Amino acid sequence: MSVFKRGKYWVVQFNYKNKTYVRSSKSTRKRDTLELERKMRQHLVDTQELGHREHIKFFDACDMLIETSKESGAYLTLVQAVNRFKDYFTDQNLDLITNRELNRWVEFERKRGVKDITIRLWSRQFNKVCKNAHRLGYFTPVYEWGTWNIKDKPIRYLTEEEEHKILNELDPSKVAKDPMHSKYRQAARDLFVVMIDARFRVGEASVLKWDDIDFDNNVIYLYRSKVSNEDFIPMTKRLRNTLVERQKNAENEYVFPGRFGKGHKTIRNNRALEAAFKRAGVEGVSTHNARKTFATRLLSRGAAITDVQHLLGHASVKTTERAYAAFVKNERFKKTIDLLDQESKPNLKVVK
Repeated sequence: MSVFKRGKYWVVQFNYKNKTYVRSSKSTRKRDTLELERKMRQHLVDTQELGHREHIKFFDACDMLIETSKESGAYLTLVQAVNRFKDYFTDQNLDLITNRELNRWVEFERKRGVKDITIRLWSRQFNKVCKNAHRLGYFTPVYEWGTWNIKDKPIRYLTEEEEHKILNELDPSKVAKDPMHSKYRQAARDLFVVMIDARFRVGEASVLKWDDIDFDNNVIYLYRSKVSNEDFIPMTKRLRNTLVERQKNAENEYVFPGRFGKGHKTIRNNRALEAAFKRAGVEGVSTHNARKTFATRLLSRGAAITDVQHLLGHASVKTTERAYAAFVKNERFKKTIDLLDQESKPNLKVVK
């Protein structure tokens, strides 16, 4: 039965192409509910069978995406971008937004002192709004972003010497007289190894649980909050030994529990590592550079860009190529030039 009464009001419920649609009529009259069902079915036929689309207000399209993106790692960026959109644009139909308006918005943000790299990040949220609206059957604008004044900086990764300095600085034996300090120093050292050997972001490593680690198959299962997907990554020998030793003194379900053994503290872990970088004299780096070090070491050793993409958790290989293209090119050029330093004897035959 597609129409039934639930409490005070009548409700519509039916299946269409293996999907269930439910909506309350907010009416006590069955006749109103039958009319609502007719409109709902007609709308599905118009949009999914005949290809008809509807108009949607820009702000409504933004709010729809926000509502379905609360579990996404990019949620805060989306909210920030939408607030910027609402601060400048009027609440017009989404498909009426023109290139001229988008370019004026970009110039408006530049005059406010916002850098192009940030504006570009917000522009990608606009792309997501349009893509989501199109998927739901609404009209979307035809537009094209201009060029961005962004100079790609060289990738900052840790050298083996810098890594040794950091690990030496995190050596718990240096503060052996203070058991609590020594414990935290060991935790920070283990966390650093997890990040540099398994490409974890500090937030992902901080919420790592012992149930996520499969010592039998030598892999770690993880959920990437930034891109909302699940995957696994094999462990290096150093990483496995580090976690085996750490498990001997496990306090609770978390590999890196917070103070007093409760929960986890991402911010505290981040500050502890960055303080160690500073004490070690390693400048211009953050915890995210451990992830970049993981990627560059694989690429410099000849790993395929697609394999690095999957290990980093990028949804597309284009993301990996865009991030590490300059590094790969430089490494390739270095190896090419090194050929000139190799001694070689021409293998020539004398023809009489």
